[in-house]
Amino acid sequence: DNILADRNTEDVAIMGLSDKCTWAAKPGGLLTAISPQEVGLITGQQWKMFLLTGITIAGKKRSVIRDNLLVDEDNTMDIRSKGSDSRSICIGKNPKALTFLMVKKGVHGGALSQKVHDMIVGM
Repeated sequence: DNILADRNTEDVAIMGLSDKCTWAAKPGGLLTAISPQEVGLITGQQWKMFLLTGITIAGKKRSVIRDNLLVDEDNTMDIRSKGSDSRSICIGKNPKALTFLMVKKGVHGGALSQKVHDMIVGM
């Protein structure tokens, strides 16, 4: 089904782990700006560093709210953008890809983790 048909979802992107390239993204969406370097930091050996310093996604600084990216049966991370344009993003990880899902401004991000988890399990 089309994830963007959900009225609360603003943007989505899927990035390959091996090639760190965009596999799919909403045309013109904010998440199209996710860089291979950002994917590398999320999946690399120094990933715990951004729990302290914050994380950059699509060139914008974000705060890590909950990190279960490497927890079996969960494999998600909840982050939130800073400032007046605050939005929730959830990242899901499976063996082949990272999936990024962002809700619209003003929508609570609580339901994102389950939605992203269902997406990565179904891939």
